[in-house]
Amino acid sequence: MTMYSDTLAGALPHNELGKANLIVETLFLALNFVCTSFRLWGRRMKKQPLAANDYLILAALLVVTARYAVIVTLVVYCGLGLHADEVERIGGPGRIVLFIKLTYVIDLMWITVVALIKTSILHLYSVIFSLTWFQSYVYGAMALNTTFWVAAFFSNVFLCMPPQKLWLPDLPGHCGNSTTFHIALAAVDLTISILVIALPMPILWNLQMKKAKKVSITFLFGLGFIIIFISAARIGIFPEIDPTDITYTFSRVAILSSLVPLLGILNANLLISGPTLVEVVKASSIYPAVKRWRITASSEKLQGHTKEHDVAYSDVSRSSNASDYTGNINK
Repeated sequence: MTMYSDTLAGALPHNELGKANLIVETLFLALNFVCTSFRLWGRRMKKQPLAANDYLILAALLVVTARYAVIVTLVVYCGLGLHADEVERIGGPGRIVLFIKLTYVIDLMWITVVALIKTSILHLYSVIFSLTWFQSYVYGAMALNTTFWVAAFFSNVFLCMPPQKLWLPDLPGHCGNSTTFHIALAAVDLTISILVIALPMPILWNLQMKKAKKVSITFLFGLGFIIIFISAARIGIFPEIDPTDITYTFSRVAILSSLVPLLGILNANLLISGPTLVEVVKASSIYPAVKRWRITASSEKLQGHTKEHDVAYSDVSRSSNASDYTGNINK
């Protein structure tokens, strides 16, 4: 009788893709908690009650944290990042079945969390920009985003009939084309993301302010373009998923899929917590040090200009004296 290991943690030292997933998820989830804390602290400092966009981000953070726990299980227990034959040899064929079940769960979590993040950002737009025509566009985008979530969620649930056929292929029933479905889903999500990010840009560029400040605000709102590039890359590697080596070929998609909601929460929080971060820096010991450095640098620069002026003046004086001396000799 073959004895299988209870965990694949022993393979972690050579599981580079598994370690990459854990590092990326852990780092950005920690940043999400920090930025969300600043967001809530900022609300408290300004004595503002939590708005709907705050609750939506908190819900998104809860879902992405649960998703992180599933990713850890996939790496440590199911061998995400290892080839399927190694996973079966160490943990038995049952690990592949569990792996597919858990990827089914994190797909549903992913669809939900990205919808929550977009809805939070759109609600924030409706609070910041009170123009009637703009709010109509915002509510239209919210309706589109919610409709997409419902359609994508239940399409994913019933991609196979019965759903268990996804991880038990010998069951009677049928399944849709998983690769085509996920590419189509990702493409629609990418289109909605572009719409959400581009929506406030015309208003931002028509604001009466200095160009440098306008660019900085646009950059803050446009951080989501990084998510767009990642989403586009994610679409490009979906065809590389091989069902016969799912634990290995899914690992690259898993990294990019994790980054999309993690960066989305980060972006949504920076729109709110940016001013709070500035206040924290000013209140810390960093700001006085930077301020002293700037004053010192300015003083040194001013002294440098003064010295250059003195040298130039001295040269002119010597030149003038030399001319007088030459004139006296000629006389």
